[in-house]
Amino acid sequence: MSNQAPTITFNVTIDQANAILNILGNAPFVQSANLINLLQEQAGPQVRALQIEEAKTIAAQGDTVEEGVSVQ
Repeated sequence: MSNQAPTITFNVTIDQANAILNILGNAPFVQSANLINLLQEQAGPQVRALQIEEAKTIAAQGDTVEEGVSVQ
């Protein structure tokens, strides 16, 4: 039997996550610091993955050649 507490998953937009963090940021540090860190640890890799995908999309669009003019 595991000693870990059961977990649940929330799905929120980036704007909603930022709103949650903003609200927690206004709470007393002692009450909110650990939760803010936990949320940022979980969100960080997801946000980085989204940024990488967006950068790849932008780069792919910039690699197009139109009428002999190359965009570098």
